[in-house]
Amino acid sequence: MNNPFAKFLTPLFFCCISIIHAQSYHAINGSPYAGAASMYTNPASTINSSYKWDLTLFSTQLTISNSSFVINNASLLHFDSANAQFTNGGGNRYFHATFDVNLLNLRFKIDKKSAFGFGIRGRTYNHFKSMPLNYNDTIINLDNFLHLNTSTPYFEGYFTHAGWIETSFNYSRLLIDNDHEKLSAGITIGLQKSISGVQGNIKRVSYSEQFNSATNKNDYLLTGGSMTAEYSANYDLINNATSVTTDVIKSFLSNTKSSVNLNLGMEYLMKDLSKDANTLNNSNYDWKFGLSIMDIGTNTFDPAIGSFSARIPYPNITDSTLLQQTNNVGSLKRVRDSLANSFNIIDSLKSPFTISNPTRIILSVDRNLGNHFYLNGELSMNVFSTQPQIKLKTREINLLTITPRWEQKNIGVYLPIQYNTQGQLWIGAAAKLGPLLIGVHSLDFYKWFKTGTQTLNGGFYLMLNIHPFGSKVKEEDCPRS
Repeated sequence: MNNPFAKFLTPLFFCCISIIHAQSYHAINGSPYAGAASMYTNPASTINSSYKWDLTLFSTQLTISNSSFVINNASLLHFDSANAQFTNGGGNRYFHATFDVNLLNLRFKIDKKSAFGFGIRGRTYNHFKSMPLNYNDTIINLDNFLHLNTSTPYFEGYFTHAGWIETSFNYSRLLIDNDHEKLSAGITIGLQKSISGVQGNIKRVSYSEQFNSATNKNDYLLTGGSMTAEYSANYDLINNATSVTTDVIKSFLSNTKSSVNLNLGMEYLMKDLSKDANTLNNSNYDWKFGLSIMDIGTNTFDPAIGSFSARIPYPNITDSTLLQQTNNVGSLKRVRDSLANSFNIIDSLKSPFTISNPTRIILSVDRNLGNHFYLNGELSMNVFSTQPQIKLKTREINLLTITPRWEQKNIGVYLPIQYNTQGQLWIGAAAKLGPLLIGVHSLDFYKWFKTGTQTLNGGFYLMLNIHPFGSKVKEEDCPRS
């Protein structure tokens, strides 16, 4: 049956996962072989690597947590005939997607007590959530939807997107270093270019249902609520261009704001020498503890022309009136001008808007079980929720991850088990073969390659990491037995 929301949902999903680009490489949590990527979880960990040098040529990861909609007739390989629909039933809906691409991440030990790291990466965070509403796939128009939700007190929801390019500089140093313990501290400073920002929300939008004897059907009258919509002004450069050329892309990227992203961490390694006389090194520890606070910073965007906030609807505005006013509008400015006929207050948004980075506190414990077996636990606590009430924010969906692993320098097998902020339990898997690490957040990921109905939960990660110059640290060659 024709779905009135399909035209909106399908491009929204593919936009969220394909914009120029989150740290969820769970297999390497706590690993002494994580290399440069470890600075994105704990800046203090780069000095505790088992190599003197490492270079991550490329890595990428995608994480999706979704209860809002499904994609029909689609797979990762075939989506030309895809269409989307909201999930059936009552309750709230959410969609969270994070994606990153890392290029040329470098880490090297300056000496035995300090290390330096550098990296370039693109990141995007996308969050959608609605308050409880009812939906089923028999709905063919807006009147059907409103009739089904007459018992819903009001509609409320939001969408927030932030995408940026970040150049990171890491420094870590040992504060304590003896035969049985090591304590390191580290800092990573990221220089950000705020590439893409979008935010929209509706608050307490309510309506009443009245029978219209003239038309012999029900009218739905808007009785309250407000809405806001804005996106970054550099998109106007593309919208106004006759074609997307190299110059347009350069202008799109250059007409952005810069900011700083701060990350701090500490890491402690210990070993009981009464059980093993070999002195502590970076791979034969008994316990490793980490504490970090990540992504302290914001992205700031100039709003596009037409960005607006609308409040207090006029009396007797019906759903059909709103549809007629906004039908075939081709720009945000035209949407704003059309809604001026239905709302008492329409404010043009001209001041820069700011979206906070996914600031979080990470606690980690890594236990060396011997014979190359390890067990890692990581608790990631978001400082902000994503509710855009006072301040726009992004966040990670990671909460608690337990990762058993068996690994050596060139081979490894991993079984990360996640319980995320949306109450989902994912059992993932990953493997390392030489320089290549590949993993999935949920073993259901294979279904993404099957054409059919995609529920879109989980994701994947991929990393290509090399150790140039043959310069591994020899003292790390002996694992705990």
